[in-house]
Amino acid sequence: MSSQQLPGVGVLYRATDQMRFLELARAADERGFTSLVLGEHTHIPVSSDPAWFPGGGSSIPDSYPRLLDPYVALSFVAAQTSMKIGTCTSLPAMHDPIALAKALATLDFLSDGRLTLGVGYGWNRDEFTNHGRDYANRRAIVREHVELMRQLWTEVEAEYHGEHANLERSWSWPKPAQPTIPVLLGAAGQPLAMEAIAAWADGWMPGGPVDWIAGKLSELRRRWSEAGRPESGPVVWVIQEIADGGTFPADLERLAQLGVAEVLISFNTTDKDEILPVLDRYAKAIPAA
Repeated sequence: MSSQQLPGVGVLYRATDQMRFLELARAADERGFTSLVLGEHTHIPVSSDPAWFPGGGSSIPDSYPRLLDPYVALSFVAAQTSMKIGTCTSLPAMHDPIALAKALATLDFLSDGRLTLGVGYGWNRDEFTNHGRDYANRRAIVREHVELMRQLWTEVEAEYHGEHANLERSWSWPKPAQPTIPVLLGAAGQPLAMEAIAAWADGWMPGGPVDWIAGKLSELRRRWSEAGRPESGPVVWVIQEIADGGTFPADLERLAQLGVAEVLISFNTTDKDEILPVLDRYAKAIPAA
């Protein structure tokens, strides 16, 4: 076994009514998982084109219109378990950033600093339109919303002026329990994504094979250093699909060597009789690494 600290292992769950959500959260906590992470869609317009869905496809997964509000749901997780909480990914472009900053600061404050915010640009054009946003500007909107929220999280008198977000000099409490809430960009490894992470995010939340992640992390750290970002480097949480084989302990070791902080096991919508055996299997594999 490597002397390097192993990453935490968490659960990324597409929450629906097929297994009671808090039962799932408590089951993960009891088995030693270190985090529970939820995605976000405010709604899925019936007009949505499945071709927009990441990776393409003929239909949008049934779980997407049924996703819980992540901020409300995660408050219950924080109150009833010891796990870290996070989003993968939230959609700040769909929100008023001033109100969202308050909700997230409250969640981090009450959870004693357990929140990590994975953010995405969003892929559903009709969802953007319903929120009165221009899909073409989604990258700039997300960056400005995050920058405005950071001002409210860190400054006694916060102020922000951008093209897509504006805040006159203001007070807002509570502040997060952490110095600021870590914001990780959930995006594929295209050059634009790497550039954005190095420019304004605290880190990266990718999915994909370990070898692919290793190559992209090398590129990201180079860009990070060139941008003059902190020597501690980007915070990295990675998403891994459920696998039947026994490769997870070796993958966990490799991800530790890559400096990954958290590994999220991605659960598609399944029922209790399918979820619990998978939790048991991964719980046994974690110490075996």
